[in-house]
Amino acid sequence: MVTIHSAVLTNTRTQTFFMKTKLLITLISTLIFAIACTRNPDLSDDAAKAAGSGTWRVSLLSERGTDDTPDFSGYGFTFSSNGIVTAINGAFNKSGTWSAGSKKFNIDLGPKDNSNKPFGQLTDDWQIISVTTTEITLTDDNTTTNKLLTFTKN
Repeated sequence: MVTIHSAVLTNTRTQTFFMKTKLLITLISTLIFAIACTRNPDLSDDAAKAAGSGTWRVSLLSERGTDDTPDFSGYGFTFSSNGIVTAINGAFNKSGTWSAGSKKFNIDLGPKDNSNKPFGQLTDDWQIISVTTTEITLTDDNTTTNKLLTFTKN
């Protein structure tokens, strides 16, 4: 009887060990999967590199479902490496500053008020959604505005 009891005890310990091992492997796998799925890469370097090349136009500016894109018709935007952004429409130029870093694309073309329309609409700390060599898509870091901005390369 002692032998049977010892065998059952050994078998139970072995089963417990394997169950704990399986549980640990499952937890580690789930954690790795969760981290991989929630990773939000920092696209600021890509945005800075793309923006610094060529002339861009506002192909979408939308806030709470209102399309403000026509306000920028005829404007070309250049983003220089020294942090100056310039909007050009014929003989009219409007300059401000820009930067990209920490998953943000920052534009400052002056105050966000009616005296500076339409440029104040672009002044913001934008979150970078996507970047290609021909398109930069941004969203306002204030999610209550539902504001989207897309620059497309000319």
